[in-house]
Amino acid sequence: MGEHKDSRTPGDIPGHVLSAFQLDGRAGVPLGPEWDNGVRFGRVVVARASATAAWSGKVREHAGEFGSGIAVSRPVRATDGRLVVGGFKANEFVEGRVLSRIDETVAAALRYDEAAAGIEAPSADRGDVFATAERAVWHGYTPQPDDVVAHVDFASCLLFSGDAVPTLTDLVPSSGLRPRGLSAALVIVDGLLAGLVDAAVLERWAHVPDLEALVRRALEYRAACAKAAGSDIRSKVELVEALLVSE
Repeated sequence: MGEHKDSRTPGDIPGHVLSAFQLDGRAGVPLGPEWDNGVRFGRVVVARASATAAWSGKVREHAGEFGSGIAVSRPVRATDGRLVVGGFKANEFVEGRVLSRIDETVAAALRYDEAAAGIEAPSADRGDVFATAERAVWHGYTPQPDDVVAHVDFASCLLFSGDAVPTLTDLVPSSGLRPRGLSAALVIVDGLLAGLVDAAVLERWAHVPDLEALVRRALEYRAACAKAAGSDIRSKVELVEALLVSE
């Protein structure tokens, strides 16, 4: 899971980037993949920007909450108003851990999909390997009226901290409109691949429309992303495929 994340560390963030976000002279603390391996400067995290970073920032800036009880980390704009400077972005830091409550994350992902209605997908001409992999998985699909922009890495972006409302650190959009429930299906697949849940998770969420088909697409996508990133997860994928066959 989390294959979309940039596995490189930011290294030395250019001085003009820090200046643009008014972070000159501050000591930085490296963070993990839930923050795109960025660097924390007080209450601000600076990390490399993806192709959809500006889109994510604009949506989060106006979102408030996604659905019932899902907060979002706000983007931090540069002094000139930009969301991306020199290939870097900045977001408000929020405490929390990811991948600790899979069923709660599935529920949150379903709420996210409901709240994402009406949000336009970013540019369809994205050429990154993950968007290319996703388009291949959904080749031939006919969009439906209630489709939404799915979050393709929800589990790796949702932070939990005690009883506080969970917070999304970023939005990682599908390359086109997808069926509602796909974000949750990806969370289920991520949980199964990581060994954080067993096959019973499929039964608990069987009421989600077309769940089995969505989980199969999600698994195919994760396998394609791993291959593009040079990771070998074939054995894990085969184990999850076996679970689907037995259901």
